[in-house]
Amino acid sequence: MVVFLADEYCNYCQDILQNVRNQELDRVEDLLAFFWRSLQHDTVMFMSLPDVCQLFKCYDAQLYKEIEDILLHDFLEDVSIQYLKSVRLFSKKFKLWLLNALEGFPPLLRISKIKEVTVFVKRLRRKTYLSNMAKTMRMVLNNNRRVNILKSDLHAIVNQGALDIPRKLLQNNFRSMDELESNMELKCLNNLISLLGTSTDVSVFLNCVSSNLQAFVFQPSRSKEEFIRLAASFQLRWNFLLTSVSKAMTLCHTDSFGSWHLFNLLLLEYVIHILQSCIEDEEEEEDGSNLKEMQPNDTSPLQSTQEPLQSPDSSPIKQHRSQDNDDEPPRVTLKHISQSDVCLSSVILKVMGFLVDTATGNKLIQVLLEDKATKSTVKLDLPVGQEALVTLKDGQKFVIHTSDVLQSPEDVYFRETNANI
Repeated sequence: MVVFLADEYCNYCQDILQNVRNQELDRVEDLLAFFWRSLQHDTVMFMSLPDVCQLFKCYDAQLYKEIEDILLHDFLEDVSIQYLKSVRLFSKKFKLWLLNALEGFPPLLRISKIKEVTVFVKRLRRKTYLSNMAKTMRMVLNNNRRVNILKSDLHAIVNQGALDIPRKLLQNNFRSMDELESNMELKCLNNLISLLGTSTDVSVFLNCVSSNLQAFVFQPSRSKEEFIRLAASFQLRWNFLLTSVSKAMTLCHTDSFGSWHLFNLLLLEYVIHILQSCIEDEEEEEDGSNLKEMQPNDTSPLQSTQEPLQSPDSSPIKQHRSQDNDDEPPRVTLKHISQSDVCLSSVILKVMGFLVDTATGNKLIQVLLEDKATKSTVKLDLPVGQEALVTLKDGQKFVIHTSDVLQSPEDVYFRETNANI
């Protein structure tokens, strides 16, 4: 089932990418609606399992990165304003199309899909913002007069103490690492000021910011928690410094305020983009690592016995998804019948999936009974409407019963059920 769905989902992703490459963005809506609405009910329930959701989450992450590369590989590319508007509109519509296609689907599946598409939309919108700002900033950098006035005003503000920050932060001699850390954002600003007039390339200024982020945030980080702390600290002080410059520009009535405003917005958004993208990429890597580390459950019946109360058909079976979209999922119940007082909190009943008897066409439901305390597991294939008596390693006896009942479509029957319920 997993292999089949993975192939189907891969083809679905390729179809979307092909339409994006062909700039036929409006056709993506039909692809989304057709794929999700064509799924059978039991397939949807299977895709709602946490591990399966995790698998397709990795597919989504790769899909969205490919779309980003196609639409806006480098936000410093000189593209038209109209194209940027179309990309931004597509990102908004894509999320809406997906939400509409998933309407009425199980909550876990919807939450998983919405989370990934939200990250995709935010990242694409950040890139379109930056592309717009970079395009405008190029006009400033190509005007020598405006650049010289901006550089002169910034030098005056920083060197004459017009900034609303402690005076000692403006000094260049530091006695300790704490003083250096508290001044790192000012050092970054001074590096940028020195580049004004020497280059008209926006990427040179942004590379300067990236180098400072590497030195002050990325390289000192030894863990994700430390990175988040250093990134938050840098961004807070960076925003405070740039706001102080804007305040000084306003109070001094400088001629370069308009040029600084554009430069300021670009610097703020770029730092946000770099730090946020790093966190998103790390989370995706963690999800991928978790998926690789997942191991199938040990389903060997360790010192346990299975005694059918009604003999199930022993004809060959094969895994198969139901073709009847109107079938309601069967309910699985567990009854504890041991006489001794035992702790049931460690006993878990899992519904693994459905099987079809190839000889009779009857449905079977695959269940797994696990006792974490004794590390014993029993796996059963039960015809709907029949019962099985199970004896675990520690002597506990349970009756597992499956029955056809009408349930709300919102019920997620692929779930773990505590034995004492």
